[in-house]
Amino acid sequence: GENRRGEVMKLIKAARGTKDIFGEDAVKYTYISKTAQEIFESYGYTFIKTPIFEETDLFKRGIGEGTDVVEKEMYTFKDRGDRSLTLRPENTASVVRSYLENAIYGKEDVTKYYYNGSMFRYERPQAGRQREFNQIGVEVLGESSPILDAEVIAMSYSLLEKLGITDLEVHINSVGTNASRTKYREMLLNFLEPMKEELCEDCRMRMEKNPLRVLDCKVDKCKELTKDAPSIIDSLNEEERAHYETVKKYLDIFGVKYVEDSRLVRGLDYYSSTVYEIVTNKLGAQGTVLGGGRYDNLLKQLGDKDIPAVGFAAGVERMMMLLEDYPKNNPDVYVAWLGENTQEFGLKIAKILRDNGIKTFVDFNSKGMKSHMKKADKLAVKYCIIVGEDEMNKDVVVLKDFSARTQEEMSLEKAIEIINK
Repeated sequence: GENRRGEVMKLIKAARGTKDIFGEDAVKYTYISKTAQEIFESYGYTFIKTPIFEETDLFKRGIGEGTDVVEKEMYTFKDRGDRSLTLRPENTASVVRSYLENAIYGKEDVTKYYYNGSMFRYERPQAGRQREFNQIGVEVLGESSPILDAEVIAMSYSLLEKLGITDLEVHINSVGTNASRTKYREMLLNFLEPMKEELCEDCRMRMEKNPLRVLDCKVDKCKELTKDAPSIIDSLNEEERAHYETVKKYLDIFGVKYVEDSRLVRGLDYYSSTVYEIVTNKLGAQGTVLGGGRYDNLLKQLGDKDIPAVGFAAGVERMMMLLEDYPKNNPDVYVAWLGENTQEFGLKIAKILRDNGIKTFVDFNSKGMKSHMKKADKLAVKYCIIVGEDEMNKDVVVLKDFSARTQEEMSLEKAIEIINK
């Protein structure tokens, strides 16, 4: 196309690192969302939707200054009122902000939320990783029991199972509280100091700010160098160790197999005690589909409240890549009307079908029987309702059942009964 000046018009494309979700992907997306909603609500969770952008300080204070997310990956901008705002890189800090701001802790002992929406991180786009990506997750605030940790892990595992995502492995660890982490940090720094020069640039920086993050480095050489690093489990105090043991005991009771991984630290600073990831080998390299844990420190960091909390988030795009079998969202019935005079009758029938909860497709253009059938075939419907002049005059329809390969004349009521069965 040309514009008024005769120049060729440039087509605007989606911004780098963003993707439209439509067609087959949209069917997967809604199926995952619906399944998650059903499972979470069966455990007593309610939906929460927080704003897409927040004050930048919420994430700086909540996620931690030394993290990759805050240092390199945030979409931060000044608005017209000169306020610094950030598109949310994750949702936990926002949920906690809402919980504190609305003083929910004064209204109920335990609060269980689930969410679903876009997050934003400025990183190098690659398979299954975008700058705008979607997460489904839960947060439970106000309960410190280790049984809850195990239940949250089991619930997230059953979500993936329900979606038919197999070949999964649950990795768990405990990162203790601030006191035992401080003790561990000393041990770890002593271990890392002699090899400092050999570590990658990022890890040298992490040593200054948060040495635990070195264990999470993806660079092969760093992994090799730190493979004999001291384990954080050895630094836990008695209470933390008992908490961790109970989590494992209840995972057994809930029938969830797990692997203990003392290098697992998660990328955000607010975690304490239980942390976990569910990984799969299906995406080529080992990929994390979902992760979470306890974050008893976060409410102190953001609102000076001693309130325990636990949660997880799952990447929807990753789940979509792993989804093999899912219900296709096709219409149930195709209404084929033949001849000019039956159009009105055909559309009335379509309305009655929809009023009866039947997904119905109707074409507005006059077609011959052959092209109607072609279209019905393409839509993969189970049934076709055919009406011509004859049927209209007798006030009946012809119901064609594609799987049984039958067709018979009947009243619309009877057809509805059969379809709804």
